[in-house]
Amino acid sequence: MYQYGSGPIERLIIAGIHGGYEWNTMALMEHMMLYLYYHPEAVPPDVTLYILRSLNPDGEARARAVSGQMNENGVDLNRNWPSANWMPDWPRSGCWVYRPVTGGPFPLSEPETRALADFILQHHIDASISYHSAALGIFAGGLDNYEPSLQLAEAVAAIAPYPYPPIDTGCLYTGQFSDWMAEQGIAALDIELTNHRDTDYEININILYIFLNWRR
Repeated sequence: MYQYGSGPIERLIIAGIHGGYEWNTMALMEHMMLYLYYHPEAVPPDVTLYILRSLNPDGEARARAVSGQMNENGVDLNRNWPSANWMPDWPRSGCWVYRPVTGGPFPLSEPETRALADFILQHHIDASISYHSAALGIFAGGLDNYEPSLQLAEAVAAIAPYPYPPIDTGCLYTGQFSDWMAEQGIAALDIELTNHRDTDYEININILYIFLNWRR
């Protein structure tokens, strides 16, 4: 976890939850961290920003391809969170179906998700972005249209070309990180990059400024 700034408002950005399959999200974090190194003034004085480059080192090490999506236990780390609709398995219609994958035997069964949950619960994060790829758009966390997530999504969508509301493929999303975050009272977004190759760097530097300066 990398920290920028030291203000009382704590914000979190994570990437690589799907490992090598979404390697460009980790590449974006590397570019973003370099930008913040040279532009520390981008972080407002009242903000602390945490960046987690990769939540899924297993998948990153395995492949920059579909086989890099899950961790070493075959778990989708974005379906392993104790949100109200967690399931060990789910209907595959409209969902990612390239490899066998589960939501784990129980919520937070994986060391990666437990470590991140522990970090979040030990801090006072009030907003987060989780980066994914590709193409579906901006997802606001919260199973019941959580208003802070919706407000943050609208602020980001106003300056970014990603679809909002996101494209609906008919997939049932279960045990999602952003939904669990909303249940903790945190405004949370999933943002999907345009494809599996590009970082959309300029778009996301603009999003970074919106995210750091957004207030409830």
